[in-house]
Amino acid sequence: MKNFKKNGKLLSFILVAMLGGVIFALTACGGNNSEPVDARATYEINRLYMDGQQVDILENYAGSRLTFVGEENGGNVIIRIGTVDVQASINPSREHPSFADGFWHHHLYAGVTASGSPRINLAEALPALGIDDNQATDNTQSNYQRGNLHYIVETGEFRLRLTIDGIVHDLIFAEI
Repeated sequence: MKNFKKNGKLLSFILVAMLGGVIFALTACGGNNSEPVDARATYEINRLYMDGQQVDILENYAGSRLTFVGEENGGNVIIRIGTVDVQASINPSREHPSFADGFWHHHLYAGVTASGSPRINLAEALPALGIDDNQATDNTQSNYQRGNLHYIVETGEFRLRLTIDGIVHDLIFAEI
């Protein structure tokens, strides 16, 4: 019985030590001690258009913003709609014809920004909005995103375009 008590105490000590090591490893590898990153630019929702008509900003869009982190080409954007954050990798090019056209298209990647990489799906990422499903199945194409992010060259603002119940919602973001 004495050996059982000694072995039990030893086993308890080993288990506690192992658990502590696991917690330390998880924390050290990015748990709650993640290093903050500096935003390159932040934009807040400024206006809302529905089918081209300016309307009051809907309650579910209040507090929405775009936060750009890292390089312009190959960085990330955190899209906050209401209280939900969606992270996307971006790879815009000023040589893209959309820049010269005035509405610079930003692809929204789920990870790697190489051509042909999977895109995010805003309908899945923001289910509460009820974004229309366009039946797109190729996750390497822009229409799979079920929404588009454009930089408006003339005004220096961003437009996030979503279609909900057949109505085009243009969320306009101005730099803060």
